[in-house]
Amino acid sequence: MAPKPTTTTTETATARAAVASDRGRDFMDWFQINSRYIGIGAAVVAVAAAGYWFYLRSQQIKTVNAERSLMQAEQSLQSGNAALATSDLQRVVTRYKGTSAGTEAAMLLAQTDYNAGKYQDGVKVLEEVSGKTGGSEASLQSLIGDGYSQLGKTADAAKAYERAADAAEFDTERAYYRAKAARSYASAGNVNEAKRIWSQLATDEKAQAVAAEARVRLAELTAKPAKS
Repeated sequence: MAPKPTTTTTETATARAAVASDRGRDFMDWFQINSRYIGIGAAVVAVAAAGYWFYLRSQQIKTVNAERSLMQAEQSLQSGNAALATSDLQRVVTRYKGTSAGTEAAMLLAQTDYNAGKYQDGVKVLEEVSGKTGGSEASLQSLIGDGYSQLGKTADAAKAYERAADAAEFDTERAYYRAKAARSYASAGNVNEAKRIWSQLATDEKAQAVAAEARVRLAELTAKPAKS
């Protein structure tokens, strides 16, 4: 029987080189055909990257300017010049809405209104920046609730306190706002909602700070009047 022909190392290397050469030519052909689109894609990426950089830079500048303007407004407030402070704070709120400084300015402005007995004005300022707080939504909603409480609108106050609880970051803070909501619901005559919240707080292990009050309030709401 005649021996089977064998492939030499040189022949194998030559075949591999031919395949690699064909692949190289295929790639070069593809690149030449699509080079225009590749160039356009690269340009788009470069423009997008530059736009993103300018956006970040503008946001940084906006934040710095907002903090500087807030500091100026706080100095006016501390000096006792209420009119100037109000004007400065309003400017920060309007110009830098959505930044932490803008939110803080809104809360300071609302507190200034509250101190002057102008609770509706304060609530209006806060509601205009609600949802655009830059991370202070819980405090802002609680302050809205305080304003409604002073206006005697306890049902609206309760809803604001519940929104504050939803936005709260920590368990203790969340329990505190929910307790305020329950008190407001009770004041508004909505016993069912008050009982719902107090029942949850009374058994919530994460609400220990208000659990004792929750049990007392719940007992008061569920107690049946004595028969005569």
